[in-house]
Amino acid sequence: MGLYGPYDLYIAPLVRDYAVFLPMLGFWFALQWILTLLYRHVLGDAFTRLTQRVRDDVVVRTVSALNGLLMFGAAVCFVSNMCDHNFALSGDYYAEIPGYRFFRISIVSYFAWDIIVCFVYGWNLMWKVHAIASFLGAYLLSFPFSDNHGSYFTGMFELSNAPLHISTIMRTLDFKASFSLVLVMEALFAVLFLLIRVLGGTVVTVSWLKLTCTQLVENYHAGGALLHGEVPVLISMVLIVLVQMLQYIWFVDVVREGIRLLTNIRGTRQKTRTD
Repeated sequence: MGLYGPYDLYIAPLVRDYAVFLPMLGFWFALQWILTLLYRHVLGDAFTRLTQRVRDDVVVRTVSALNGLLMFGAAVCFVSNMCDHNFALSGDYYAEIPGYRFFRISIVSYFAWDIIVCFVYGWNLMWKVHAIASFLGAYLLSFPFSDNHGSYFTGMFELSNAPLHISTIMRTLDFKASFSLVLVMEALFAVLFLLIRVLGGTVVTVSWLKLTCTQLVENYHAGGALLHGEVPVLISMVLIVLVQMLQYIWFVDVVREGIRLLTNIRGTRQKTRTD
């Protein structure tokens, strides 16, 4: 049931958006290659002495951090749209947010790149699941529908990525002179992760699931004449729950890492006082 057939639901978005999707997909791979050369040229031995796996990790994290900065634009679209609706999530299922189209498509290309990277470099299962679920979810939303809620996940969610990846890169490259900055970045990441991905993510996910359930019921009573397609909507519901569940799992890791760092810092200070 639904207003559109398989072609319109699953193929037409790519045909319509290829002029943005393909160049952006190429951009992520080109950026990865350029960053590899740039790190070698600028850092020299500090970079080349690392194992190939670690060098790849540094480059991939840099690309991810830059994507997070790019998606700041999507976050602006989300906040601007919230302001236009008196700081409430709009229930208009098919309203498009002005200026959001580029970011909606770009994030699909980013997750396509992310999937390839996860499998080529052998990242762990949760990263692969996250990449696949995020790609499928972002692509289905590019029909487009649910911009009012979807822009939170493509925009606000990505804000926490840059501090995480930058701090990890600095630790990997052993920038001891910037250790205090690393701690600030890690603290910022933890706060953003809690506020945006755990708390905010829960609120937006529940809001969207309630809205979508209402839409499905109304669509059923209307004989399938309200939604573009029930199957992609149901798949999107499963995917968003999966992605949000991953945030809770990762948050446990964030808390554990935070406790470990605080313990190490406290131990170092006590040792310094003893000496």
